[in-house]
Amino acid sequence: MTGEDWRPRPIYLPDAHLPNSADPAWTCRQCRTLWPCPTAEPYLTRGQCSSCGSPTYWDTKLPRHWHLGPRCYTPADALRAEAEELHQHHQRNPRYPPSHYYPDKPRRRRRQRPPYDHTPSRPGDIEPGTTLWVSPGGLHPGWGDIHHLAILTTLGRPKCEVWVWLDSTVHLVRPEHLLPDISPIRNAARAAGVTTFRQQPGRQSPLLPEWQWITWTVDRHLQHREQHAPPPPTIEAVQEPLFAS
Repeated sequence: MTGEDWRPRPIYLPDAHLPNSADPAWTCRQCRTLWPCPTAEPYLTRGQCSSCGSPTYWDTKLPRHWHLGPRCYTPADALRAEAEELHQHHQRNPRYPPSHYYPDKPRRRRRQRPPYDHTPSRPGDIEPGTTLWVSPGGLHPGWGDIHHLAILTTLGRPKCEVWVWLDSTVHLVRPEHLLPDISPIRNAARAAGVTTFRQQPGRQSPLLPEWQWITWTVDRHLQHREQHAPPPPTIEAVQEPLFAS
């Protein structure tokens, strides 16, 4: 038994057995035989190029691969494909740049702070004066990709009117982007004698069933209000018998 027989097999493909692509036929750097050599084969997965049909090899441990046939794409093609892949990724995951790259803010009306105030106390209890948060995407990109504290001034569909604390501007926002602030609800409940909102003590414990509504958006509150609204009253014509004859 030689001195190398008892040594454990390395985890990754040894660098000495990487291919040498200087010649038309790739050879192993150490074995001087056609690549992949017997030492490199256990670390590779064989494939086939979808463009030209040439054999390809993928490293089983590291994110690298080799294309043995003629070059079937140019650097411009590779750059174009990578740009398209990044574009599709950003379209699926839109993110605004840091604050110093935000676009200019368009003109919005400014108004003094609304004088009224309202604290929700049950599901569907959303009225003008409710303090809420505008989630990212609810305002123009000029206001950044952050949550903004605001006050509801007009409730409606398809958009609600809110007054933003940051700069006293008024915006029209879809109700699915509006989330009521939990702090006033928690303070009012504790003042009424409620000691806990959750099933078990702890920050990550789930909410009690009767308090699930504090995480609803304004759109969910409106849906709850529409589902539990009383039926409209029926009005009977009192003069109908007069026209019967």
